[in-house]
Amino acid sequence: MSYQFEQGESLADGVRRIAGHQVHKAIQELQDSESDRHEAIHEVRKRFKKLRGLIRIVRSGLGDDYSRINVWYRDAGRKLSRVRDAESMLESLAKLKQRFDDPAYVDLFAAFECCFRERKQQLVEEWIDLDQELQQLCDELQTALQQIDEWKIKGKADKILKRGLQRNYRRGAEALAELYVQPHDELFHECRKRSKYLMYHLRLLKKVWEPIVAAQLEELDQLNDYLGDDHDLAVMTSQLTSEPERFGATSDIDQLLTLIGQQREELQSAGLALADRIYAEQPKAFAQRLQAYWKLWQSRSLPRT
Repeated sequence: MSYQFEQGESLADGVRRIAGHQVHKAIQELQDSESDRHEAIHEVRKRFKKLRGLIRIVRSGLGDDYSRINVWYRDAGRKLSRVRDAESMLESLAKLKQRFDDPAYVDLFAAFECCFRERKQQLVEEWIDLDQELQQLCDELQTALQQIDEWKIKGKADKILKRGLQRNYRRGAEALAELYVQPHDELFHECRKRSKYLMYHLRLLKKVWEPIVAAQLEELDQLNDYLGDDHDLAVMTSQLTSEPERFGATSDIDQLLTLIGQQREELQSAGLALADRIYAEQPKAFAQRLQAYWKLWQSRSLPRT
């Protein structure tokens, strides 16, 4: 797979290869006139997140270049968030509809689906320069693609990876610990971000010991589903409470908020139980374990004397 380090490949070569592939695919998706614009934006934003996960694991090797690269892809992704957020509201509502399939809620969900579709269409119509902005982004990505060839990764590969893994894992564990003290939406979102980056890091390192890392990735995929769905419902709650006049009768809003609350409680409970296991190791021990796998894996690629 393209989003994985390869045995016998230098860390710098691997980073440049993977980054180049992600940017190249993003350009293709933006240029594809046949593709659905919403889906293309969604895929490009995911590629930017993968790129940020990639540079995070080699942060110490990139040195001063890290912040510049990270900020550029972060801001580029944020510019595309308006349409994607409207689409995610519809996806979240569909999951609620599946979870609460009682016939008593049919009319309720139909009414809100209509509201969310109208909101999405309004955002698209208001974003009159969407095509122009996407073309500009495409041009900027062409330049970014050329710049990737100049990226330098300085230092020993295993130590760079260890520092990147330990830093992100520690921040995820700290956010999880804080959630038990004072749970709130921002901390759940922070846990989501850290678990997403951890998932990207393990995808990059999957081949170092595939059966072990693949099992961890399955758990992380599930955790990110829980936390991602919870975050989308948090966004929906904020939208419903900040602009109630857009969504009909107060009683309907209250009823939907009640269902959202029940679903979020289930998602958060399941997510926390899973996160406890994923972050059970000490950050240093976790990073050292993956570092040891990397060194053994890379040593197998050296010619025997």
